[in-house]
This record gives sequence, C-alpha cells and structure tokens, in this order.
Amino acid sequence: MTTSYVAQDDLPTETMTPDPGRPHPARRGRRLGNFALSGISTVVLIVAFLVFAEIGAKAGWWSDRVLPAPSVILAELGRLLGQPQFWDDAARTGVEVAFSIVFGSLLGFAAGLVFWKVPAVGRIFEPYLVSFYAVPLVLFYPVMIVLVGINATSVIILATVMAAIPMALNTAVGLNSMPPVYLKLARSLKASPRQTLFAIAIPAAGPFIVAGLRLAVVYALIGTIAMEFTTAQAGLGYRIRYLYEIFDNNEMFAYIAVVLVLSCILTVLLALVERILLRGRNR
Repeated sequence: MTTSYVAQDDLPTETMTPDPGRPHPARRGRRLGNFALSGISTVVLIVAFLVFAEIGAKAGWWSDRVLPAPSVILAELGRLLGQPQFWDDAARTGVEVAFSIVFGSLLGFAAGLVFWKVPAVGRIFEPYLVSFYAVPLVLFYPVMIVLVGINATSVIILATVMAAIPMALNTAVGLNSMPPVYLKLARSLKASPRQTLFAIAIPAAGPFIVAGLRLAVVYALIGTIAMEFTTAQAGLGYRIRYLYEIFDNNEMFAYIAVVLVLSCILTVLLALVERILLRGRNR
C-alpha cells in the first residue's frame, strides 16, 4: 500500500480561502478605522486652524485686511445667503463645474481608450498632452471669446480640456499596465470586445481611472474658478476678483469660504464614488 502526500498549495481553493463575497471582519474594521481616523483628524485640524485664526485676529497678531476673524467671515456668509446675487453666482459656478467634470471625464476616458486600442495614436498624442498639461489654459480664453463669445460656454470648454487631460493620461496608463494574461484569458473564453472591455480591462485599470477622475474633478474646479477670476462676468471666481478690487475683504473671504466648502463637498463625493467603484478589489 502506498501513501499519498498532498502539498498544501495543491489543496482546493475553497478549503483555503474564505468566501470572496464576504470581506474579512478584521480587514473591514481596519478600513473603517482608517476612514474614521482620517475624518477625525481633518475635523481637528480645521477646528484648530479656526481657533488660531480667531484668536490671532482678535489679538491683533495680523491686520483684518490680511485675514478677518472666522466669526466675522461666518457672519458675512450668513448675510450673503439671503442675497439673490450670491445664489446666481453660485448657480453659475456649480453648472460650469458640473458640466466640466462630466464632459472632461467622458472625453478623457474616451481618449484613453483610443490610446490603448490604437497604440500609434497614443505614441503620437501623449507627449503633446503631457506638454499641454503644463500650459495655463487661460491663455486660450481670447480664442474662446472669438469662437463662442463671453459666456459660460467658454469657461466650460477650457475647464473641460483641463479635466480631460489627466483623465486621458491615467486611463491610458492603467489600461497599458494591465497584465497581458488578462487579455489572453478573455480570448481563450471567447469573450466579445464589449465583454473584454467592461468585464476585464476597465476593472483591471480601475485604480488608475479613479485617480484620473480625482484629478479631473480637481482641475475642473480649478479651471472654472480661474477662468471666472480672470475673464468672466459672473460666478464665484468673478465675484472674488471684484470684491478684491473694491477692497471688501470680509465679503471676499466669505466667497472664498464658499469655494473651500465646495471643494470639500467634491472631495467627500469622490471618496464615496471611489469606494463604490473599487468595492471588492481588496477583499
């Protein structure tokens, strides 16, 4: 009679690994703990800065023209909330940012797919996109004025371009860094091009695509505010510039606070979107 020896690595997978549909309790608790620690740390830092700014302004450590007390800014912000002009500016900026994010993300994602599917196109255009990435697009605003006029469309176009470039580059990098064995597996299973794209390629490049989306949102907001600040006739960026020119510091900082709150909201939404899109990758 012979004795059979089975290596531990040869055992069936089901006997060695837990159900992939259920996250490990310790790992899930660690992720929740890190998320809670990050949130608490952010709140503590913000509160500490506000307390320091309030004490410094009240004690005369700096002039009110440099930074008013947070209590003064908050009171001014409460007054702004009752003015129709504020809501008109906020609505215009919100629409411009939203359209820039949507159009920039879709355009950049499509360009990244083209660079991946047609490598020659990627090799030709990618260096120009990287170089174009460092150019202040506000330089092209006179061209937009000639083409579409002085309106929100010109701001949306330029902010969309700013958002599309990082999205395209990150999407292309993520798809090109995908292990070749994934595509070989798709061909062996006779997966259609659509199945290969949506079931294999995009999930494999998920972290890069999400990183591109984060940058797209950031640059859409930066591009919108910057274009409004320099050339527009309405919006939060325009109002900040106008108040700066007439030396109304309190109201100017109130508008700046609104922009900071908007950026925080977008950051929280991005974190939620990232958790949804990348759910199950680290289980």
